[in-house]
Amino acid sequence: MADNQLAERRVLRQTEGFFDGKSPGVTLLLGAAFLAVVGVMDYLLGPRLSVALFYLMPIGLVTWNLGLRWGAVSVALATGAALWSDLLYPQIDLLPWWNAIFRFAAFLSVAVLLGTLRRIIAAQWEHLDREAAVTSGLRELNEVKDTLLHAVSHDLKGPLAGILGSVQTLHRAEQIGLTEDERSTMLDMIEQGGKKMNRLVDDLLDLDRLDRGHIQPERAPTDVSELARRVARELPGMESHPIRVEASPVLVDVDAGKVERVIENLLVNARRHTPAGTAVHIRVHGRSNGIVLVIEDEGPGIPDELKEVLFEPFRQGAGAGGRGVGIGLSLVKKFAELHGGTALIEDGEQGGARFVITLPGDITELPSDSRRLQAV
Repeated sequence: MADNQLAERRVLRQTEGFFDGKSPGVTLLLGAAFLAVVGVMDYLLGPRLSVALFYLMPIGLVTWNLGLRWGAVSVALATGAALWSDLLYPQIDLLPWWNAIFRFAAFLSVAVLLGTLRRIIAAQWEHLDREAAVTSGLRELNEVKDTLLHAVSHDLKGPLAGILGSVQTLHRAEQIGLTEDERSTMLDMIEQGGKKMNRLVDDLLDLDRLDRGHIQPERAPTDVSELARRVARELPGMESHPIRVEASPVLVDVDAGKVERVIENLLVNARRHTPAGTAVHIRVHGRSNGIVLVIEDEGPGIPDELKEVLFEPFRQGAGAGGRGVGIGLSLVKKFAELHGGTALIEDGEQGGARFVITLPGDITELPSDSRRLQAV
């Protein structure tokens, strides 16, 4: 809506000038041609008919489109053309010079008036543009706030409900005769709910700290292939998606905690947006200046128009269904850039989505006969 209003303002602004969009040279050429035509008319008509008002037209054209400085030049030229026309007649006396002085003063007054009016209008348009930009920014912030509140409340309600339900059940353990296994299950639910809430808070805080530049990578030699296998084994909720890890053993100087978060967020994204049973592939390849981490699913894929915007905070695909806050992929990109790397979305070989993460860093090849392929 705000973009439409700005577009309408631009269209209206273009109608203010006679030749908006034309180069200054074209405008000057048209003004000079117009002035020459009026001068010839003034000469041909002679003293029988005054065409002084017609000189105001090229003056107005130049002044309105190019400003008062060029307007003053057109005033001088118009005055000179009128004086030249008067002096060509045989009855030469002081009257043409007085006419020239009067015309110059009158023409200059009109040029000043037009130039001032155009500056006032331009200032008003700039003021409106600034207000529109502020309004648009406030509207976007309000939309982000609403999206964030909705998503956070949605993500908090689930764990909170599980925690409260488990606590209430534990309070009534003796009354309902809970077994030790059931008590242990309730405690696990509380722990999982607390971890999920803590993870959400950490994501929000990290997003803010990354934007402020308050986080720096704590690099250490890390076997990213083994890290990927461990995350694939231990990440809750991935039981419904078979994960295949294909990786060459290689040590790279990266922040292990941040890379773990990258892998977790990409796996959670694949779980949310693909049907149960859809395979997920993790590939880690070393190269001269770091590693390439690829996580690919066999789901429905991602439309081209969403491949860039999905890395923006609080942006979700059409099939998200309100699940998640929409900052997981944003953190993936920001953590990759924190290492000096990149994050891209491509079409997968099986038609799904392929996330390609480059992580620069000093590498050390580990002894290995061949690349290991493992289903997790």
